[in-house]
Amino acid sequence: MSIRDNCEESNYENENETLYDLIPQVESLRLRCVSILKECKTWNEKKVIEGLHRYTNSLSAEMHFIEKLLDSPKLIKKEHVQSTNLSYLEAVYEAMAGVGEKREEVMRIVSAPSETEVWMPRTAMIRNHSIKVDIVTENGLVWVKVIARNAKAFRHELMGLEWEDSESELSSDEEEIQQNNSAKSAGDFDSLPIFKKAREYLRTAKAHHVQFFTPIVVFAFMRIQPEEDVFVQRIMDRLVEMGIVVHLQRPEHKLKSSYETLLKNSVKGQDIDYFTTPSLNMDVSSILAILSELSHHVCLPEEVSAIPLQVQAEREAQVPALPQIVPYVTGKKLFIIQTAYDRLKGIVDVVGGTREVARFKYLFKKHLGFNDLEFDQDLWTQLPPLSIDVIPDAHSEAFTRLLEPPSQKSKLNNGRKIRTKFSDFHAKIFGSGDFYKMTTLTSIQWMESALRDAGLQGSLIISHEPRSLAEKKMTTRNNI
Repeated sequence: MSIRDNCEESNYENENETLYDLIPQVESLRLRCVSILKECKTWNEKKVIEGLHRYTNSLSAEMHFIEKLLDSPKLIKKEHVQSTNLSYLEAVYEAMAGVGEKREEVMRIVSAPSETEVWMPRTAMIRNHSIKVDIVTENGLVWVKVIARNAKAFRHELMGLEWEDSESELSSDEEEIQQNNSAKSAGDFDSLPIFKKAREYLRTAKAHHVQFFTPIVVFAFMRIQPEEDVFVQRIMDRLVEMGIVVHLQRPEHKLKSSYETLLKNSVKGQDIDYFTTPSLNMDVSSILAILSELSHHVCLPEEVSAIPLQVQAEREAQVPALPQIVPYVTGKKLFIIQTAYDRLKGIVDVVGGTREVARFKYLFKKHLGFNDLEFDQDLWTQLPPLSIDVIPDAHSEAFTRLLEPPSQKSKLNNGRKIRTKFSDFHAKIFGSGDFYKMTTLTSIQWMESALRDAGLQGSLIISHEPRSLAEKKMTTRNNI
């Protein structure tokens, strides 16, 4: 046998040995995909996770690629195993497990705050500039960005394009080298791409406040241990100084423990599921729900004479309004602006029944001068003693701007869809809440999504089931 034949035989044997080693690795990746998809399905059945389909679709695509390799094992190369996006997706899964049951959304695309005053709807803002938050948890109060690279890769690549929010978390070596060289030539530690990304996340989180609370931003380094690398640790320390919560891989140290204490101190004992500002701005519709006899004494639809109230009576039997309201108003200072109070009083004077008027007088006893009125638990059923103060109207540029015609019309919604429903009265109510930095409680259930679609960033209202004054239309109450 010639030397050439010996070499060819040796190469063939090496290829077979390599292939023999790679097939179990690829099969292991497939089994991991199956396991994660099964666990995600279980989580979602217990509590729906918004956006989970985006994650599972990416994972299913990886599994499909892996299965194609297993169908043609001779085509498997080492590069296939190394280039899979599964390492990132697995890290996201581990992070989801680490935040516990309050995982609300996965892979949320968030519009970055505009650097101009030009109005844009949410879709245009996202197209213009956005970031991806891997996990949203704790009722939106915590944002988690997952980093899957180990310390060696992290240091070697100096936070390259893995930090770009694209469909894949992987990037080309050529582009990474360009960014690294840029950072090095600047000679400035703070010019590293990771710090630019951190500032971007912090700025966007501030714009997307939750009831005027800026979400805690967590960078979860799922494959890096504390003090593993001096330079990497220096980066971690700088991130903490900037205001990022850094999670590193430690035995028996779950992701949630990285931010749990900070969150608890920030919300000051509030139930996160019912998180609001300490003072509430009350919309007319919410106070009507509190006053309505329909909220306090459920009745059959046929026991109400008006069709719209019959619909509310049916809803009340299925989804009672007051249990939705009580957790938000208990222990809070309640306010209503003058314009809203005037409209509310006009409604009560015209259509309010005896018990509804009595509740109105108690709520506003300080304003009306009825300070001697005592609390009647039978009248208020499940509500605690409440009091509402009247304050002046205030102006918010963000809400007033929603009333103005847009500079450019959109074929989709004729420029600004919200203008078909949003009135000057709404601008005063919700704009005052924005000015006073108060959560606004309302039963206008379309308002939150309409404001979000209109490009208003941040969450500043809480909505619940609507209830109208109904006592005069309820046959059972009239008989009493």
